[in-house]
Amino acid sequence: MQTKHYYYAVTGANAGLGLESVRQLASLHDVRPRNGGTCSNEYATAIIGVTIFLLCRNPVSAQQAIDSLTASKNEYPTNVSFTYVPFDSSDRSSVKTAIETLSQSITDRYIINGLLLNAGGFTSDRNGTLTKSGTTIIAETNLIGHAVLVDGLIQSKKLQQGSRVIFSGSEAGMGEPFAIKWGNDLDYYINILTGKAYKTKKNKNKYTPQDGYGHIKGMIAFYTAAMARRHGDIYFAAVSPGSTKDTYLMDQGSFPNALKYVFKGIICLSGQHGVDVGAGRYIDALVDNNGGRDGWGYESGTFVCSKKGYIGEVCDATELKKGKPFGEQSKQDLLYEAVQSFMLR
Repeated sequence: MQTKHYYYAVTGANAGLGLESVRQLASLHDVRPRNGGTCSNEYATAIIGVTIFLLCRNPVSAQQAIDSLTASKNEYPTNVSFTYVPFDSSDRSSVKTAIETLSQSITDRYIINGLLLNAGGFTSDRNGTLTKSGTTIIAETNLIGHAVLVDGLIQSKKLQQGSRVIFSGSEAGMGEPFAIKWGNDLDYYINILTGKAYKTKKNKNKYTPQDGYGHIKGMIAFYTAAMARRHGDIYFAAVSPGSTKDTYLMDQGSFPNALKYVFKGIICLSGQHGVDVGAGRYIDALVDNNGGRDGWGYESGTFVCSKKGYIGEVCDATELKKGKPFGEQSKQDLLYEAVQSFMLR
């Protein structure tokens, strides 16, 4: 009789899309007997446990999240457990400690089945402030820190054949309202990561959170595709949750109040769906067909986004005019090289 223990890790798991993703993951792996009968071989003999790691910065909010999950325990299988792992994607020492914790917490015969890289957003930075590694806070938090986490878990063999890695993408990565004109040289991408792209000839800072966010989300799509080509045994995808209510994306502190409410109004007018729908996009990608979700037919390396606007049906971004550059391997390779140059700092 074969047994299996599933392991998942979600960054930014204490609230919003991250917490909802944990809830949905927990409800998928039900091994309880059906209709009062005995457990079937398909379930009970295959799954002996599910551990979901909640990776986030604040231990208080993390414990509150776990308390809310355990309070609803009757909604989940009895074999599901939740574990907090301290994690700040903008702090390299925190990322490295999280790698060690995850690697030591999972026994040798098991892997991380799904890793959801949800932490980030606009962050609280308004000026393109640099981290110790030399990248902007928004770049380090959304992309570089997560890239370091993935690399470390590959090195420790906790991400390997059968693992699925999902980066949080966004339609903003294609440019709004006009398409981003992605460059064809390495310096172009490095300058975005370091903030130099936002300096005028007179060294005046023209950084805006919306520009930084759009660039980094687009670069995540390039990086995801590059990783998929280099690690064919691991599934990678960048998935946009779409325009989602109750995520506090605009409340992180990067915008003055007046501008924040203007953007919130524009977002509401463009349409939003619930956090359950946004997280559902992540889970569709994170759990393969055998895990209980059908219909996910996107190849590894795909950037999956809304087909029209910010909600509704999804598609491969390269099917859209503004998304065609994400299919260019030369740009994927430039972005990969740019990210790698900051990995060891």
